[in-house]
Amino acid sequence: MYNKHNPMVRAYAYHSPANMERVLAFVSSSIRERTDRLPQYMTEYRKSGAKSSWIWGNKHSTIAYIKKHRKMLHTNMVRIIKAKKKDMALDLIMLFLEIPGFGLPKAGFCVQLVAGKAGCLDVHNIRKYLPEEDARKGTPSWLQTSGNSVATKKKKAIVYLDLCDAIGGAKFLWNEWCNHISSEPWAKHFFPTGYDVSAVHTCIWK
Repeated sequence: MYNKHNPMVRAYAYHSPANMERVLAFVSSSIRERTDRLPQYMTEYRKSGAKSSWIWGNKHSTIAYIKKHRKMLHTNMVRIIKAKKKDMALDLIMLFLEIPGFGLPKAGFCVQLVAGKAGCLDVHNIRKYLPEEDARKGTPSWLQTSGNSVATKKKKAIVYLDLCDAIGGAKFLWNEWCNHISSEPWAKHFFPTGYDVSAVHTCIWK
C-alpha cells in the first residue's frame, strides 16, 4: 500500500506549487471527516478551490494560507528534500507547522505525503498506540503546539518524530492505518481492504 501510493503522492507534490497545494488541501479536508468523503471533497476543491463546501471554521485560514504561500511552501519543501539532510523530517514538519490549523499530527501527515517520513498520529493512532491518553480529547497536551514559541515547537516536533519512528515509521503507520480504517464497521461498504483505503490518496488528482 505505502510502496504503491506514497511515491505517487510524493512525485505529484514535488512537481509544482499547485500540486503541493492540493496535497495540503487534502490534509485539511481529512480533519474530522470520514475517509470515504475525501474523494468528493477533492473533486470539489479542484473545481471550486477556497469556495468548497467542506471548508469550515479554521479550515478557512488553513486554505487561505496555503493558497497565498504555496510558492514559498513548495520552494522550501523542495529545498529541504533535495538537501537530504538527516533532519529532513524535522525541517519539513516545522515548515508545515507554519500553516494555521495544522498541529503536529497534520503537519506530520504532510511530511508523510510529500517525503515518505513521519506520519499522522490522529485519534485512531492515539487510541491504538497511546492507550494511556484520552483520544476523545484529541492531540495530547504534551504534543500541542498552538501558541508555543518556535523553540518549544521544535522540541515537541522532535518528540513527535521520535514517537512515529518508535511505533514503526512512516510505512508502518500508513499501512496499519489503512488496514484499521477498512476494518471499521462503517467502512466495509466503501473499503473492502486496506488497499482501497490507501488508494484514496490518489483522489488528490483524480
